[in-house]
Amino acid sequence: RKMTKLQVIVHPVRKEFRRKRCGFDHDTPDDFVKSQWQTCTKSMAYLFYRWFMALFFIAVVVESMWPQADDESSYWLYFIYMTNWGIWMCMLTNLLGAILVTIWHYHPEYSDKLLNMQAWLSPFRIYWSMHIITLVLSIVITIIYWSILYDGKYSSIISAPKLLISCLLSSVANESALDATNVLTHGFNSICMFIDLWIVAHPLRLLHVFLPVVFGIVYAIFSYIYQMCGGINKKGKPYIYHVIDWSQPRSAFITVVGVLVLSCCIYALLFVFFKLRLFLSRSCRQGSFVLPTTSSKKSGKAVDDKEINQNGIQHSSSRISMVLGNYAGYENQAYAPSS
Repeated sequence: RKMTKLQVIVHPVRKEFRRKRCGFDHDTPDDFVKSQWQTCTKSMAYLFYRWFMALFFIAVVVESMWPQADDESSYWLYFIYMTNWGIWMCMLTNLLGAILVTIWHYHPEYSDKLLNMQAWLSPFRIYWSMHIITLVLSIVITIIYWSILYDGKYSSIISAPKLLISCLLSSVANESALDATNVLTHGFNSICMFIDLWIVAHPLRLLHVFLPVVFGIVYAIFSYIYQMCGGINKKGKPYIYHVIDWSQPRSAFITVVGVLVLSCCIYALLFVFFKLRLFLSRSCRQGSFVLPTTSSKKSGKAVDDKEINQNGIQHSSSRISMVLGNYAGYENQAYAPSS
């Protein structure tokens, strides 16, 4: 029965709420070492991309940790800020992704073990979880910082070009509070991760929204314990962020809940982009060339449409594949070893 347009939209969403979708089982684990757009088993372009992203975020972390002259005495406070948690997550996620793709390319003896690993702590499941958290966290950090925390003179959307110019100049002259580190850790983080969403091949699942939510709750608990133990921020204030001041518990609690709701909304929107990525990928692959194997007397076409299976592989009327030697149980004698 043909589905209506509404059913076409609702059916994939309903499938996401099945219990098994809450787990981390995936039928094609090699999706975690491939791009959505590559057509071959291995891609040097994707390997280069993964290492470019990893090295970029390593450089950003080094830049963000470089001590400034005015805060050397409070350098350890670097680790209390969610921004720095986020940029470290970006670095670790992309570094793990680059390592997995490298193993897939150059060490097949290890890649087979990785693909067959079913343990909860398998590298692919760790990478999948980290990627989801990092994707949402980077966007949340960007939105919260530029809309609430940043109080500079270039905070309006109209001044975006001036903001970028100021960033590049202040990285040298340090004449503005808005420097390269600010833009790299509060802007480029989300841009890079959003681009990565469109390139990777592994999926998003709606029920995995609990991962960024749990991460947010962990940070909220940390900020509460830190403040109750007398911790201060770099400005000497008795809290980490003024929007999460636990001396005003009601306001802080509302802020935390609001950020968690924002995380869920962002994840739902990212899921839509993921589905759009799949749609575009399938649309591009539908026009791929397939070698004709026999002619059709009925239609005059090279191949009868009924002889194309759902995987896009064409078979002749004798059910012999001219594309693959053995596929779906069909044996091609042309590929049989000679006696």
